[in-house]
Amino acid sequence: MKVLVIEDDPEFCEILVRSLSTWGHFPAAVFNWFSVMRVLASDRFDLIVTDIETPTGNALNAFDFLNQDDRIRAIPKIVISGQSGQDVERACLVIGAKYIRKSPTCVADLKWEIEAMNLVT
Repeated sequence: MKVLVIEDDPEFCEILVRSLSTWGHFPAAVFNWFSVMRVLASDRFDLIVTDIETPTGNALNAFDFLNQDDRIRAIPKIVISGQSGQDVERACLVIGAKYIRKSPTCVADLKWEIEAMNLVT
């Protein structure tokens, strides 16, 4: 499965990319929302894994806009963030995303969430 990873922390991004590769997926990483728009316009993805906040924008706001495109809205999304609370979880649901709290177990949670979403190919 092709996975777009949007994460501005290079170390955490590398952990996500290596984990996804180990699980047999094909991740592509971008570090800012300018790159996201370019990549989504030129390539197709089966899953998007993103942080909420990056220096160039907020995923919740970005996907509120990007989901106007039916093709992008149809891509399953998982948000991994240190932000928490019911407001964050509700906002993730509005954009059609699952929420995972950034923690020592979040990579294992990501694997479980991908399997639970029946996205494993």
